[in-house]
Amino acid sequence: MGHVFRLNDVERYENWFRSDVGRSVFALQKDLLLRVWDPPSPQRVLEVGCGSGIFLEWFDSLGHMVTGIDPSGTGLELARRRLSGRVGLDRGFAEDLPYSDNEFDTVALITSLEFVEDPAKALREAFRVARHTVLLGVLNRYSIGRAVNFIERLWRESLYSQARSFSIFQLKKMSARILHGQVPVTWRTGFTLPLPLIRYIHHLERCPVCHCLPFGHFIAMRIDVRSRYRTIQTPVFSDIPAGAEPSFRGLCWRFPPAAKNGCMQPKTSSALPELPV
Repeated sequence: MGHVFRLNDVERYENWFRSDVGRSVFALQKDLLLRVWDPPSPQRVLEVGCGSGIFLEWFDSLGHMVTGIDPSGTGLELARRRLSGRVGLDRGFAEDLPYSDNEFDTVALITSLEFVEDPAKALREAFRVARHTVLLGVLNRYSIGRAVNFIERLWRESLYSQARSFSIFQLKKMSARILHGQVPVTWRTGFTLPLPLIRYIHHLERCPVCHCLPFGHFIAMRIDVRSRYRTIQTPVFSDIPAGAEPSFRGLCWRFPPAAKNGCMQPKTSSALPELPV
């Protein structure tokens, strides 16, 4: 089940984002996520682990059709008050999303993958219900900020004492294993130095060069979902894609790993595919 936010957890989260440091961090997180996401048009967006709706409100302000899901009833109640019924809100867990395959254009997990019981299963579910993109915002295992959080836990309780952390390599490897091959991945990181210093170095944190370093405290990552199979609905009238290989007894054609952008150009020949008897 993972860690479900209680009332005091949600209140601490809200109060931190209202602080000077929290507002600066939130602005930079939004900037990083938008840089890697860059949606070409309004999207159907699902945020998994939406909490009190801070990022849901941002997605809604950008003009997207938004739905949020979270296991915390307290968090969802605050989200309802914040959004006044403008978005759909459901209660559920990241590892078992109550939605159909490819129901959303983009599925976002922003500071939520760290708290689930099974991150790989949660990511698999996100890929299942996403049509185009999975957008991640996670804590970086290899960052100065992570080390500072670990030390702070020795003398005071922290909300992130229950959280995992991930590396860029780990996220890419997990995605490739779930999707059975490499897919396009875009990432940026932010907050190379500890967060309390953000008020003094916020101009430096907006430098694109700093975002290319793999050691920032916050990883913003876009994973493009690419189907490796194309179903032939009417085989007699379908051209075979160049370089495709038969799979599943002739019902599908599998694209080789060398295919660019997940698609192949069809053969110019009008020859019909040979179907198995």
